Amino acid sequence: MKRFKKIIGVILSLALLITMIPAGTGIVKAATGKNIVAYFPNWGIYNSAHRTMTVGMIPWDKVTVINHAFFEVDSSFKLASTDSFADFDKMMDHSEGWDTNQLRGHFGEYKYYKNLYPNVKVIVSVGGWTRGQNFHAMAATTSTRAVFIQSVIDLLRKYPFIDGVDLDWEYPGINRAPDPNDSYDRGCPGGPEDKQNFTSLLREIRQAYNNNGLNGKLLTIAAPSGYDKLALQEPDIYAQYLDFINVMTYDMHGAWENTTNHQSPLYANPNDPCPTSPVDIKNRYNTDSAMKTLQQVYKIPAEKLLVGSPYYSRGWKGVTGGVNGMYANATGAATGTWDNPQSPGGQYPYFTLKTMENQNGFVKYRDDTYAKTPWLYNASQGIVLSYEDTTSLSARCDYINSNGYGGLIVWEISGDTSNFELTTLAFQKLIGSTTQTVATPVFSPAGGTYTNAQTVTITCATSGAEIRYTKDGTEPTASSALYSSALTVNTTTTLKAKAFKSGMNSSLTTTVVYTIGNTQTVATPVFSPAGGTYSSAQTVTITCATQGAEIRYTTDGTEPTATSALYSSPITVSSTTTIKAKAFMTGMTSSSTVTQTYTISSTQITAWTIGTAYKAGDLVTYSGKTYKCIQPHTALAGWTPDVVPALWGLVQ
Repeated sequence: MKRFKKIIGVILSLALLITMIPAGTGIVKAATGKNIVAYFPNWGIYNSAHRTMTVGMIPWDKVTVINHAFFEVDSSFKLASTDSFADFDKMMDHSEGWDTNQLRGHFGEYKYYKNLYPNVKVIVSVGGWTRGQNFHAMAATTSTRAVFIQSVIDLLRKYPFIDGVDLDWEYPGINRAPDPNDSYDRGCPGGPEDKQNFTSLLREIRQAYNNNGLNGKLLTIAAPSGYDKLALQEPDIYAQYLDFINVMTYDMHGAWENTTNHQSPLYANPNDPCPTSPVDIKNRYNTDSAMKTLQQVYKIPAEKLLVGSPYYSRGWKGVTGGVNGMYANATGAATGTWDNPQSPGGQYPYFTLKTMENQNGFVKYRDDTYAKTPWLYNASQGIVLSYEDTTSLSARCDYINSNGYGGLIVWEISGDTSNFELTTLAFQKLIGSTTQTVATPVFSPAGGTYTNAQTVTITCATSGAEIRYTKDGTEPTASSALYSSALTVNTTTTLKAKAFKSGMNSSLTTTVVYTIGNTQTVATPVFSPAGGTYSSAQTVTITCATQGAEIRYTTDGTEPTATSALYSSPITVSSTTTIKAKAFMTGMTSSSTVTQTYTISSTQITAWTIGTAYKAGDLVTYSGKTYKCIQPHTALAGWTPDVVPALWGLVQ
């Protein structure tokens, strides 16, 4: 970083001195001084390859920063979501409601979980590989930058639980056309003027924070690991405006090369066959070289630099020669579960790679000397997959600690296992037990079936902790009912409890169910006719085999409760409608909910076709069945309605 000129007088006021300090005051760190930054993909909810991941599944107690991926710069140069439905409209576990002023989607979840984990920062990440199409034009002039910056300020004011922005411009100074085989890729125009314009953009965002009372908000970037790409930027100048820099020390090698390699090597391997000219890939495309370049060449403090870790693989096919498939010839990219089949990259999430190790012809190897990373080689299929595992991540964390770097970034969190073994390892290595966790509450007596009312006590082994509880099945928060004395449970009840204490991570939630008295369950309601697609209005009746039971129903998609509309006569359905019904009777367990969707269509339903742009609600036929579009998208090969339940729902 270029150093500030020395102040040569003592007559400058303290206020003036403060205005000369550009860096933000909102930097977040654990007590160890390390950050763990997890990128969260807003598209993960649609795809089992991303574990259909929601904000609530993030290991909030194992990270310090969550980067929400992605927003973009729109054609008017304003900040915009790449999926407004997922971010703001989709009804999720903690959505506030359907009113226009109530939060839903990922942002509603962020608001909820920020109340539970106020020390974890949530940042909106802008761009990414496929959505950098307007960075160059937006950054070109003071006026266009001002439009974008004002939209950033507006977002941070509207959603105060969002802690800043992360710019993932890939990459300033490089002109990249869209991938013709990837309909999601918008490309990323660029030119030499980006070098100074990028710096100006970061400086002006920081100034806008300060001028608008947002000094505590964070400003970060995702920086390239390639020294040749860094040369097209001004890291030594713009670093002063940033809280920290996320260095993408992955994707250093991939199937764009015709030789297999390690996608995220820690050190250079003298046996690496990569060229040294015109770009020295052999010696400088590795984690250590990237970090030392930023630290030593551009004079950026080590604690401001975060090392990247890939929770996915890069892979090749048609592999022949090499040593156990490494540094071998290849004919192209393998196709992984994270890939667009039309433009593959051999991308499998770690949780899948772990199940492939030494199975079905895949043999696991490792470079313990230089790269410190593993790979899988299937000789019969000619496939090599380079990735991160617990051993290589442990070495990466040791490298961070021994060199004084600021922490770790992970791309991306949905690639971890269901128990987050990679993230937990990183937390233990970089942060450890500095922040203790409150003990989990204990119920007495335990949940179960009882003939009489029960007096229930809740205890917590952590002295001074507050126990908060709920009786309606919702997740307890710091504002839920405070446990102060024993609870009397005289009807079937679900109790949830969570313990909180200042300066500690909140406990895990304990859930117990007490079933009191009659344990019989009301019969499930039956619809006639059944849901389906019809060409005219339908008269729907609902019956229940349990005599005397009340049937409650909804038509707005919400779960029926004992106060929902009472079914008393047939329901006329003249337009597409989803009806949910549940039966209740005093002294018995209420029935399960039955959902039936009636699609009333007077138009011809066409067959599903590749390349067609479908909108929510569209009906198609495929393999003799009728499907309804759930999410707007363009149909791609392999995305047939029967295999993509996130996009299509079976109607009939």
